[in-house]
Amino acid sequence: MYLVVLNLENPAERVIIKPVEGRPVRIGRKPESLPEEAVDLIRLRWNDRLVSRNHCQADRIGDTLQLKRLPALTGRAKPNALYTFTPPRDRITLEEPVSLAPGEGAIIGAKGQTAIVWLNEVEDLEADLIQYCDSLEASHDDYENNPLSNQNYDEVEQLDEYSLRLQLKLLQKDLPEQVLTNWNDSRDLFTRASVFLGNALPGQKGVSSVFLSLEKTDDDISYELLNPDPLARADFRPSRTLLQRIDLEKLDHTKVYVWSLKEHQRVFRAESLGGQVDWVIIIPVARLDESAEIHRDATGHPIFLYLETRQASEAAAASFVPFLRLITSLVASLLSARAEQKLQDQMAAYFSPGLRKLMQRQDQSVLEPAMVDCTVMFADRRGHSRMLEVAKSDAEILDRLEENQKVVGLITDSVFNSNGVITDFAGDGALGLWGWPNLGDRASTHALEAVEAAEAIIHQLANRVVYEEEHQRHMAAVRIGISTGRIAVGKTGPASQWHISVFGSVANLGARLERIAKEFRIPLLISDDTFQRIQGKGDRRFRKLCLIRPAGFAESYSIYELVLPQSVGGSGITDGNIKIYEEALELFVSRRWRATLDLLDTLPGEDPPTSWLREKTLQFRAKPPEPDWGGEIQSFSK
Repeated sequence: MYLVVLNLENPAERVIIKPVEGRPVRIGRKPESLPEEAVDLIRLRWNDRLVSRNHCQADRIGDTLQLKRLPALTGRAKPNALYTFTPPRDRITLEEPVSLAPGEGAIIGAKGQTAIVWLNEVEDLEADLIQYCDSLEASHDDYENNPLSNQNYDEVEQLDEYSLRLQLKLLQKDLPEQVLTNWNDSRDLFTRASVFLGNALPGQKGVSSVFLSLEKTDDDISYELLNPDPLARADFRPSRTLLQRIDLEKLDHTKVYVWSLKEHQRVFRAESLGGQVDWVIIIPVARLDESAEIHRDATGHPIFLYLETRQASEAAAASFVPFLRLITSLVASLLSARAEQKLQDQMAAYFSPGLRKLMQRQDQSVLEPAMVDCTVMFADRRGHSRMLEVAKSDAEILDRLEENQKVVGLITDSVFNSNGVITDFAGDGALGLWGWPNLGDRASTHALEAVEAAEAIIHQLANRVVYEEEHQRHMAAVRIGISTGRIAVGKTGPASQWHISVFGSVANLGARLERIAKEFRIPLLISDDTFQRIQGKGDRRFRKLCLIRPAGFAESYSIYELVLPQSVGGSGITDGNIKIYEEALELFVSRRWRATLDLLDTLPGEDPPTSWLREKTLQFRAKPPEPDWGGEIQSFSK
């Protein structure tokens, strides 16, 4: 038995899998599974916006395939329903769970192009496709031969000359002045547009217009008024009866909903028009192009213009319905442009210009929280807090803050130049991230890119290295910790003020390594996972420092120093002395304290890690560890 997921617009694009009982199959644009979870994933190779990231799950039960939609993410609409494997005009919603017998299929979305087919043999698919194409062609023929043809707005004749001249004036002068410019937020824009429309419709009385966001609640529909209408009658209320006519699961940005006093409820396509007297109209806020989608509010609910008039003439209805469509299209374009600009402004803080350009062509779902294999870098300006504490005047504090901004800017530039992302800023440092968002195959390079960025930061800050009497050596201007592994990363917070966050032990380890670098008095520490991925790539030299248990961790980790010249604040240790240090570390783990000290005494006294390990050896010799000790050293740096 075969499960086939294919693109109906290009059937050559398909994914085929042989499901087994007890092992679910998840289908979506970017389906996910938990670690060690027994599940197969089918990721769409084509672009279908009607399919969610984790859309539905298929379970084989004997010779039957059972389909059901997966729960929606918080703040997201429920994934599109499953429909019969028929042309769009004939599709019927399938009740879940959907049971498919061999040879049957389902389609995601009322107008979707992604089909799920259950087959005995893959060869059976061709017969199903032929039958579907024949049905689609017959559906088109029926539509074209339907005698109840619709009237296109562009073909409306004998319009009132006054109405046409008024529309031209409104578009040329009043619309730019009253609506398109100087609006502050969406509420202000909706209010301006409503007032403009209330004054723009001639031959009618009692015009009221508001913008609504709609939400399906059980068997009812709820709305939120997005703007007050100062011209609305005191008894004005949107008609719930008419709102119920809108199918929120089959949204169509071209559909206009009209109610007339004579004919009660009727539904028209945007390209059709019927004679209406005393009418109410609901128009989706969407651009006029074919690929447009209905604009949504911050919570993801679709937005509509609801307009009600009294004593409207038939000519006014004929001439101003397309005018209303144009206004809603302009409102949607303005909102989209503002949202896009706001997104770009937000992204500028996190992504390099080149990466932002790539992301403009990507589905923004790549920013949603996910478990990703990444490398994180915590960079901190060393001594910044102390410099502020000893500042003696307001001017001196401001000067040092300005200097710190230069350092943080340099760190940011280095991260951007190495394909990294800035996920957060502290007052005196930054958090860099590589491997997310996944815009290409960089799984084998993100650890190396992070280390290259760290090297660049340290070398570019070489002019800020200072000799400190307390340590009897040159100290770097920054401390950096780098770790690699799977972390939870993504966009968090409200849509208007989101930021990027990282969560998990790998991220916490990177932060701890930056603090532990202070104990060793060296500028850069990396985790064992990072070291394993980059060793042998380039001529960099590393030294294994110890097995350490960071503060707040239950496990211990091997950590490594990236050996850098003393001129930039590094230890500058030679290859021969690296070997001696690591031999001393093995003796230390074996509890041979005297032999460890003898070997460490052969190393340069100005080497900070040597001094650190000698101190730990003396402590353990005075107070030996427990019998089950595995060589780890507890760190209390946070």
